[in-house]
Amino acid sequence: METVLVPPLLCSARVYASVLDTAWSHGAVTVADTLHDDTVAGMAERILRDAPARFALLGTSMGGYVALEVARQAPGRVAGLALVSTSARADSNEQLAARRKQSQLVEQGHFDELVDAAFRGVVAERNESDPGLLQAWRSMAATVGPDRFLRQQTATMGRSDSLDILAGVACPTFVVHGAEDRLIPVAAGEEIAAAVPGATLRLIAEAGHFLLLERPAEAAAVVDEFLRAVW
Repeated sequence: METVLVPPLLCSARVYASVLDTAWSHGAVTVADTLHDDTVAGMAERILRDAPARFALLGTSMGGYVALEVARQAPGRVAGLALVSTSARADSNEQLAARRKQSQLVEQGHFDELVDAAFRGVVAERNESDPGLLQAWRSMAATVGPDRFLRQQTATMGRSDSLDILAGVACPTFVVHGAEDRLIPVAAGEEIAAAVPGATLRLIAEAGHFLLLERPAEAAAVVDEFLRAVW
């Protein structure tokens, strides 16, 4: 069976380096294309065109928005759902205003400055000074680049609220969140886990939004637990 991994905003496939071998030990692995669509629905449609009839699905942050949209469009094809560092809610007016400001900065040629400024919110406070994490963040952002970032930002801003589908999710579901996430609060993950019947909630200590790279061993262990529950 295949597992589809959906990356976050501004992140390349490298974001899943810590869990790739673990996922692969359970079967084929695909990293979804989130670079070429300007809507979350379009990203989900692309995944469904490329994916097998049944697959496990793991999405992180923006990838979680996409994963929920896949579950909306084709619930019977999702054998298992893992939602990492994400929310089922659409952006608030305050969040939309912040995203518009970010997009304006990039359009004005300040992409690198935006990437560095965003890093503080991506990791736990304790990890702000970690040069390896900063370099990984910069490298992935450079791979995505400003034009694709703007496309992803447009998709994220226009996404639908997914709270209405949570009670109908029938596959094994894991909700994974960094205990020190400053970008999407732990409460957002707890809300999803409470609404999805039988969902498993795993909080990763000493990790922020970037938990896959902040706590790689713990992330791999949770992915293994998730896929064992699915297959």
